[in-house]
Amino acid sequence: MNDKRKKICSAYLKAREEFLDFGNSDDVLHGNDNIVGRIGEAIAHSFLEQQGRRPIVVKNQSNAGYDIICDGGKDFISVKMITAENKWGNTSQIKHKWTELIGIELGENQKVIKLGVISRNSFEGEQKKRGRRLEPNFSRAMLKPNGVFATGGKLYEGKELEGFKLL
Repeated sequence: MNDKRKKICSAYLKAREEFLDFGNSDDVLHGNDNIVGRIGEAIAHSFLEQQGRRPIVVKNQSNAGYDIICDGGKDFISVKMITAENKWGNTSQIKHKWTELIGIELGENQKVIKLGVISRNSFEGEQKKRGRRLEPNFSRAMLKPNGVFATGGKLYEGKELEGFKLL
């Protein structure tokens, strides 16, 4: 392995170790076994907090498909995030007992470029209308102007999203 490659690999692993050391003891960054997932949950937590919804990231991530509890246990939020690195355009399955879904797209500049919020009822209604599965994989297409978040929920992007200062 050449010196540049070794240096880049070592720097990445050191940054990952630092993230995990801090994240494992932090109330928001703990739990998820996927670092991108942890960052998505932190972004969603910040968004929900700014709306006064009192979010709490679930400590035991082997639950029934939600990541954050809001409003004193009234809402169960599932968070899905997709990054610019993902060339296929889809990620993990949306499943089980959530009441609200937050979808996040992280752009090449490591900034949140889209954030969608949709209730389970609206999501399932949109999926049925489109003849699609009720527990699909999360996809970038869901955050497009004609995607489920825009047609059945709320899609934030551009200036409206910038106001939240999420990442």
